[in-house]
Formats: sequence, structure tokens, C-alpha cells
Amino acid sequence: MTGDAIEAWDQETDLLVVGTGAAGLTAAVVAANEGLKVLVIEKTEFYGGTTAFSGGVAWIPDNHLMKDAGIPDTRQDALTYLKHNIGNRVAPSKLEAFVEHAPVMARYMSDNSAVQFQMMEDFPDYRPETPGGCKGGRSIDPKVFSGRKLKDFDRLRKRPGSLPGGVVGSVKELRRLAFFKSDPKGLLDVWYVIPRNIWNRVAGRQHVSSGRALVARLRYSLQEKNVPLWLNTGLDELITENGAVTGARVTKEGNSLNIRARKGVVIAAGGFDHNKAMRQQYFDKASESWASGAYSSGAPGSMGDGIRAGQAVGAALDLMDDMWWMPSSNEPGALAPTIHVFERGLPHIIIVNSKGKRFANEARPYNELGRVIYEDDAPPAFMVFDNDYRNRYTVGTMLPGMTPERFIRDGYVKKAETLDDLARQCGIDAAGLKETVSRFNAMAEAGRDDDFGKGQSAFDLYAGDKSHKPNPCLGPVAKAPFYAIEIHAGDLGTKGGLLTNERAQVLREDGTVIEGLYAAGNSSACVVGNFYPGGGGTIGAGMTYSYLAAMHAAGRQV
Repeated sequence: MTGDAIEAWDQETDLLVVGTGAAGLTAAVVAANEGLKVLVIEKTEFYGGTTAFSGGVAWIPDNHLMKDAGIPDTRQDALTYLKHNIGNRVAPSKLEAFVEHAPVMARYMSDNSAVQFQMMEDFPDYRPETPGGCKGGRSIDPKVFSGRKLKDFDRLRKRPGSLPGGVVGSVKELRRLAFFKSDPKGLLDVWYVIPRNIWNRVAGRQHVSSGRALVARLRYSLQEKNVPLWLNTGLDELITENGAVTGARVTKEGNSLNIRARKGVVIAAGGFDHNKAMRQQYFDKASESWASGAYSSGAPGSMGDGIRAGQAVGAALDLMDDMWWMPSSNEPGALAPTIHVFERGLPHIIIVNSKGKRFANEARPYNELGRVIYEDDAPPAFMVFDNDYRNRYTVGTMLPGMTPERFIRDGYVKKAETLDDLARQCGIDAAGLKETVSRFNAMAEAGRDDDFGKGQSAFDLYAGDKSHKPNPCLGPVAKAPFYAIEIHAGDLGTKGGLLTNERAQVLREDGTVIEGLYAAGNSSACVVGNFYPGGGGTIGAGMTYSYLAAMHAAGRQV
């Protein structure tokens, strides 16, 4: 739609922000702090986007917390790391802008908003041994926050099926709790989580952690600045005048409104996680269930609206055939997929395909393993583990030693006294499985995986059990009963979207800028290309480019 066709605007603002994940809310906070009048819209009845489902971690190289802790890092090292692993897939100017401004953004948010992070000093990059890689400190974790401070706390998105009063803890804290059987002393480091959760229930403190804490802190910052956030308001189309975006037509609770945005529109509305037609269009191995988003952990409102709106005014797209991959399974009765982040890196577990063969390092970063599962030529894939594993470790939502009978009855968990019977239940080639287990067990006893290198990277070892010898990631699959869970190439969201420059401005196919239009987060083509640099790579890049968008819209030189 062109502005010439509009007789009168229904609403006027400086910056219109579409979407309420970490990217959108960061743009709104920064713009408001820089003196702009801001309006935020969200198509669903809840704010928080996919960020609210996440760990809330942000990957920020050379951040101020590292400096405070004396952990060495430089922006040049971070740039070397990104360029080595990304190659020429992303414009160098975008990578340079990211490493230059990510730590500035983190410091800015700490000084000018309620956003506060804490150090994850032992959480390595996902390829820490490559040039410029870091073995801890670049991933930072949002601090727990009291939801009682929010006037609209009941509208903060929560993961489908999550229980009221569930365990509240940061990623760092929950990692320690997960090893309570194999490393009881680790509980001493996070003892305070227990009284916090008791107090949370008794006093109704409504503490939130992880991604919900990050969203809550951003929302509180907007609340303090009286920035309006409209729920149930979807983007229909962008409005242009002489090729520049000047506003948008939205539908708010059934009413069509034309909103003028004097300084521009920021598209931060997520990817196309649940758009079946788009998933089928851009992914050539999209089965019916996979295309429907059955294994996606993206927010339900992520239908590609912002991407399509940008495309309609001439925006270029990129990276549409990639995702933030995540090995996932579907528990019976669950309203969302179960993601398998770290348990794959523990001893006494392997992942095999229908031939009974391993095809990857089980402990490798979830984005890389998810893609390998998607591309493997002998699906489906199964996590196979033994009774030692089941008794010692958490897997999915199952605590150590506690396997719900309904999971076995419904076939989600396969359980058998022999590998032959387990293979039969799974439809796996029994001879292939027994041969694989025999070879793996010999390597596990020796402490070295000669086939795929599990347990050699610092990232693998982070996921492993430090109390297990000789290798924290390797243990034989030998003690009956044996278990298996089918896993799929799930995702945390799609990775492709509107192509932007180093200021988050959206570009046309010919490389020219669409004035007044910005994009960040999963609505934009990812700044790190097909790579996933470390925990929080999605949120760190999204927040940084939202910061750049808001600063540019406000006329600030950064």
C-alpha cells in the first residue's frame, strides 16, 4: 500500500516495532531511551515470542562481564572465529558490526534498562578449538526476575504445558541441578535455588528465569517508560511513499488501522516456524509432520508475516533454507516438543539411524547435529542408552531413575532386556545395532571415540559428566535394560529472512536500502550465516542488530 492512498492516519508514532521477542523489545527499549515515541505490536495474546521458550542466553564476545572476571577476549579474536567458521557467506561488514557493537549493546542495556546478565565462565563456544574460539565467558545468562513487578505478567508467554510454580533457575543453575545424582557436591554451589523456589510458591513471588526472565526485564523497562504494547495486533502490510516505508496497516482485535511511523518500522516478528507452505517451499526433505512444525519449538505466532510483508515491498531474502536446528522428540500428550540439548553428551548413550549405525558425534552442538539428522539417508534416528544412563542422568523431562510407565506404554520410550528386542521395537537393523554397540563400548572403555571424536572438544566435555572416567562423555552401553527414544530434526526457529546491512536496514535485491525499514532476530537473514557460534547466538545477534536499528532510527552515530 502507498501512503498516497491514505486520507488520514489512525495512529502516529516515531518507531513501530513488530514483535515482542528479545529483538523487538530491545529495539523498543533503546529507541525509547533515545527519545523516540515507540509503539510495539504483537499478533498473539501473549508477548515474549520464541525468546520466552528459550534459555535466554546471549552470545556476546568481549563483554563487560568477561572483563570484570578477568577472562581474556578481544573483538579481533571474535571476528577471526566468525570469519573462519562462516567464510564468505555473510558480508564482512555485518560481522564486523556485530563484534564491534555486541559488547557495547550489552553494556548499554545494563546501564539503561532492567536487563542484567550473569557470567557463564565455563560455557565454551560451540567450536572452541577453531581460530579465535573461546572456552568460556562469551555466553551470558539473564538473572532471575520477579514477575510481580509487571502489570501484565499474566500475558508473558510460557512454554506450552509448563507447570505453574515449576523450578525457577538460570541455565547455569539448572545445569548443576541436573547432575544431583552423579555429582551431589555440585548442589552446594546452587543450594539457594531450593529456598528460592519454596519462597516463590509460599509468597507468590512469581520469579521467572531463563528466556522469560530476559523478556520480563525488557518488558519492565518498557513499562517504566510508558511504552505501549498492543497485543492481538497483527501486521497486514507495510505502507510506502516514494519507495520508503512510512508506516503499516495492522489489524487490532478485528479493526484495521493505519499507523504512521515517522522514523521507521522494525520487523522482529520471528521466522516462519509454523508456516507449512513456506517450510515446504524452502526445505526439500519436508515430510508432512515436519512441514507442519510438529518438531518446532518456535512461538506459535511465527508464521513469516514480517518476512512476507518485507518481501512485498521489494526486500531481498537470504538463508531461507536453514534453521536453528535442535534434536527433538514428542512426548505423549505434550503440547510442545522436548528438546535434547546436553544429555546427548553424557556417557552410556549413542544415536543411531535405522541401519543401527552411528552417524555423528552425539555431543556436537545441537544446531549441527540437528542438521545432520535432517540430512541422514537412513531415518529415523534413535537415542539408545542403558540402565546406567537411565539411573544417573536426566533425559528430556525424565529425572534420573524415573521413567513414567505411560511413556513406555505409549511407545515414546522403548525398553528391552536385549539389544535384539530393542532393535525389533524400533524397527532398527539388529545386526547393525549390535555391531555398533560392540565397537562403541570398546572405544568408551578406552576413553577415545575414533569414529566421530565424541568427548574431544571442550564443548563436548561441558556437556559430559565430569565425575566419569576416563572420558566424561564416553561410557559403554552395556547394562540392561536398554532404552531408545526416537528423535527428529527439530528447530528453535527458522534462520532465513529479510536481508539487511550492518545497520539492520533492509535491502533490495540490487543492494539498495529500503528507507524506513529495519529487521532483526529471526525475521532477518541471520548475521552468522549457517553457523551457530555459541550458546545464545540467536539472541545475542538479534539484540545487537535491534540496538543498531533503534540507534540508526534515532539518528545516533554508533
